[in-house]
Amino acid sequence: MNPLLAQFLAEANDLLAQVDEGLLQLERDPGDPDLVNQVFRAAHTFKGSSGLFDFPELTRLTHAAEDLLDAVRGGRLALDSRLTDDLLASFDLIRGWLAHVTTHEVLPSSAGNDAAGLITRLRAPLGGETAPADQPAGGPEPVISAAPDWLAYLDAEWLTETANWLATTSSTLRFIWYTPDSDCFFRAEDPLYLVRQLPALDRLSVVQPTAWPGVDDYDEYACLLSFLVVTRASLGELTYLFRYVPDQIQIVELDADAITRHLSGEPPLRAEEVVTVAVTPVIDTELAADARGVLHAAHRALTMDGVVTEGTRLRSFRHVVAAAARSLRVPVDLAEAGPEELLAAIVLLAGEAAPAPAAVVPAHPVPGQAEGRVEGRADDPGGQVGTRVLKVDQEKVDRLMELVGELNVAKNGLTFLAAAAEEEFGSRSLSRRIKDQYAGLHRIAEELQAAVMDVRMLPLSVAFSRFPRLVRDLSRRLGKNIELVTEGGETMADKDVIEALGDPLVHLVRNSLDHGIETPDERALRGKPPAARLTLTAVADGDAVIVEVADDGRGVDPERVKHKAYEKGLISEEELETMSDTDAVDLVFRPGFSTVDQVSDLSGRGVGMDAVRASVEKLGGAVTMRSKLGQGTSTRLRLPLSMAVTQVMVVSVAGQRFGIPVDLVVETVRVPAGGMGRVLHQDVVMMRGEVVPVIDLARALDMPWSLPEDADRPILVVSVNGQRVGLLVEQFHREVDVILKPMEGLLAYADEFSGTALLGDGLVLLVLNMKEVLGLAARVA
Repeated sequence: MNPLLAQFLAEANDLLAQVDEGLLQLERDPGDPDLVNQVFRAAHTFKGSSGLFDFPELTRLTHAAEDLLDAVRGGRLALDSRLTDDLLASFDLIRGWLAHVTTHEVLPSSAGNDAAGLITRLRAPLGGETAPADQPAGGPEPVISAAPDWLAYLDAEWLTETANWLATTSSTLRFIWYTPDSDCFFRAEDPLYLVRQLPALDRLSVVQPTAWPGVDDYDEYACLLSFLVVTRASLGELTYLFRYVPDQIQIVELDADAITRHLSGEPPLRAEEVVTVAVTPVIDTELAADARGVLHAAHRALTMDGVVTEGTRLRSFRHVVAAAARSLRVPVDLAEAGPEELLAAIVLLAGEAAPAPAAVVPAHPVPGQAEGRVEGRADDPGGQVGTRVLKVDQEKVDRLMELVGELNVAKNGLTFLAAAAEEEFGSRSLSRRIKDQYAGLHRIAEELQAAVMDVRMLPLSVAFSRFPRLVRDLSRRLGKNIELVTEGGETMADKDVIEALGDPLVHLVRNSLDHGIETPDERALRGKPPAARLTLTAVADGDAVIVEVADDGRGVDPERVKHKAYEKGLISEEELETMSDTDAVDLVFRPGFSTVDQVSDLSGRGVGMDAVRASVEKLGGAVTMRSKLGQGTSTRLRLPLSMAVTQVMVVSVAGQRFGIPVDLVVETVRVPAGGMGRVLHQDVVMMRGEVVPVIDLARALDMPWSLPEDADRPILVVSVNGQRVGLLVEQFHREVDVILKPMEGLLAYADEFSGTALLGDGLVLLVLNMKEVLGLAARVA
């Protein structure tokens, strides 16, 4: 992929996220001028960047959205929900296009048709695209003009065919003569780009100058071309499109008779002159600010010693100052200006004496400075502003994490080497030296791992950012008034955790919106405020992160849940009678459970909450739900801070080593052969007054092995879903940090294993999924 396109796609995500977030905030606070400017700047930057590529449909749609935002910024329009819907839909479509561009490097073939309706809706509040009655104020009335002399640049045969066609209709065509200023490029104007935005384009002719300058006088930065354009677009749209260059445009509207008379050399029947677009000059505040910045830079350059101010260099200064003057809409003649005249013009245009170099440092950081990309000398303490930020491809960080994992494997191999040195070669001194090297390498590996983990950490606000839009759209669709509150967005977690958290959170939020929160009428009957409150909260808890989704809705009715579960055959009649309210609420996580009587595209199919629990447990986390009938529900997700590195306890059964996540391990004990009992066909052990069931891990995994009758029983006590269980194993080993790889290929179906890891001695360690293992043990029993 073109590196420039790759950079644009990477930056586009941030800009589109800024637009979405700003629009949603503006809908709540439409009078905030800073928010309006923020959204407009993001859209303006995106449109400017997209113009570098051959994506005309994308640029046209973004241009329409930018113009609408400009009208809001200027106070000519009030941003309401309908306009917000249209803007959000436009940027959603653009986001889909960019996903296609990421794969194919071109826009979808349907882009033009997809954008047409949205462009019309965005243009409608500004006066529309096609209806003459909706032209912007100040635009000329459509009249049949006299054919101008420059019509001769068009092919006579094409004009004849066009006149014959027009004679069979009542239609007319608009003919445009566009003569860009020679210094237009210095004002960031692109004439060809402007012409390509014309809709309903029938003919385009690029007209060369009568005589090209000589080699010595030729200026490659000067525009010497003109454009003759024929279009079926309305006069109002042409007026709006060329509003920034009204003095460079001539437009005539011709019918069949006017063209025929031009071809035959007959005088026109009408005496009207060529129509010049009458548009009030528009001074863009951002362009004006940029122009003044250019003037300040030119002033400093002209006053520096040793600067060449003759020939080509002087001509470039004239172009720069003239372009700034045009941006400020101030007419000046600098064709023969020398350095002194240029300095005087700069002072005049800037509105004040040009500032000293030290005074032109911006009072507020520009976007590059906000990311730390500020250049400064190493010996200049004032050159560094803010923190330097380096944008790195995510794949490179992932590769670095893989290398850290391999370093951990290599490091762990030293402990096996130390044991071999002592046991096989009888050299304790060599063993100690190897262990000393291991200790130093272990410290370095841990610091490197922590540093890479810091790079991978992202704030939870990244996961929360999609929900303001989701809540807005669904609440309007459901006819509910919902206020979304996010707390703890600055809490950090590994990027893989945040990415995997997206789907479970969407399920929970949709469940609260659809099931949990009442309509405004229901809330009024229950004495609640009409606006419901949905809260997303994140907080760090040691080596884990807790995310909670809470609402103040109707809550979960445990009796209704139990009866629904009984009707669906999910619980027995005995469980229906004896189940506690807490256990009843937990039934919503059962596969196939739903309390909705009518299936919709939002809910009611019995999937969702069980998927939430499965997804979270696959990440090594846990889900709990608390609810009070009539007061609301909160669902808490507890997730590991990182999925990249996992600490496991290694045990062996039947000569095979297995790993068990350390955060599940409670303790390890050795119980004498006669210290175990049996209750209802279940082995148990009494520990500090508590009866703990014991599961034979070898039997659960269908591995032929048993301990001698008189041998002590090594038992690893784990806690799964709040229940303590003992695992009978063959031997305990040590704890190790591993990079967990998911089960793939033929073993992907083996749910009893979370994944695999490579040990220091080269053997592969299978890491157990304890929930599935306990389920296997229950089925075996």
